[in-house]
Amino acid sequence: MMLENEKLNLVNHFKLPFLFLILFAVWAFMTFSGSLATFDLAGMHLFRASAGDPIGPAWFEKLIVGLTHVGDSITLIIVSVVALCLLVFKKQKQNALVFTGLVGGVFALTPLLKSLFGRARPDVVDHLVHASSASFPSGHALRSAVVYLALLTAWQLYSRKGVGLTTRVLVFVLIFGIGLSRVYLGVHWPSDIIASWLLTFFWFLVWAPLFRKTR
Repeated sequence: MMLENEKLNLVNHFKLPFLFLILFAVWAFMTFSGSLATFDLAGMHLFRASAGDPIGPAWFEKLIVGLTHVGDSITLIIVSVVALCLLVFKKQKQNALVFTGLVGGVFALTPLLKSLFGRARPDVVDHLVHASSASFPSGHALRSAVVYLALLTAWQLYSRKGVGLTTRVLVFVLIFGIGLSRVYLGVHWPSDIIASWLLTFFWFLVWAPLFRKTR
């Protein structure tokens, strides 16, 4: 009976993540089969007055560049190390290990997937920031979404009042904004970003249930 319950719990644990993994696989197939070509081109030109001229004033472009830097690897590593140190300081060994697996895993997974798919960066508009690795999936969108969701979860675990709706909305707006910034800056196709978000939910939902609420 106990073994059956363990199997049921395991199935329930992976049911929702597996759904997002399937959605990612379908999306990847549609992307590389050319089914999303029109969608990608429309998305790239949506933020451009011309190939080299993004919409909006100069200050708005600087704002978007600043936003994309919030998803840079160095920024994410710094905030992750600080969060991990706090977990260790609070003697939360299991949560520290889960946090490390969740965040460290996505940093290891991203270059592997980029190498596997090997999609070229967009060449239909000028790049407004430097980007050299493969395009699919977006490392900025994937890593930042996982890290900020992990931070939100850790905050929820140790906040006495919990995390309010406003904070949750702001985190998701930040994640959404970082993803869109990569399209605005011309370094990612829209399909790259959506693929990254699907992967985010797969990876996050695998690890998130392993966190334990303790004081």
